[in-house]
Amino acid sequence: MPPNPSIASIRARLLGGMAAYMGRCAEDPESEAPYGQAEIDECAGILDTYAAAVEKLPKPAAPAAIMKEVERVVLALNAFDERCSVIETEERENLCDIIYLVAKDAGLEAADDITEQWRDW
Repeated sequence: MPPNPSIASIRARLLGGMAAYMGRCAEDPESEAPYGQAEIDECAGILDTYAAAVEKLPKPAAPAAIMKEVERVVLALNAFDERCSVIETEERENLCDIIYLVAKDAGLEAADDITEQWRDW
């Protein structure tokens, strides 16, 4: 991920929250976690791939090129959530924040939710 400390903090909160939920489910004999560490790692990988793709864009990055990467990450997260049912309200908010901050750091100026047009979660 980029060196932006806000992004790193949100990413840690997102992945830590997912792991904590998985742990709470494991402690409850009547509950089963809907996902495991592999899915948490997959989510992290999707975000890392997005950040790396945006980082590789020519500087200054064209807004259309940034938005193409936003579309790619959102569609990847749609497929991920369809398979794993991981993304709830808190995860959605954290994911949207990360996606927005990576795009903003690359130069995108947007006042609205940049994920909404593709997002199923």
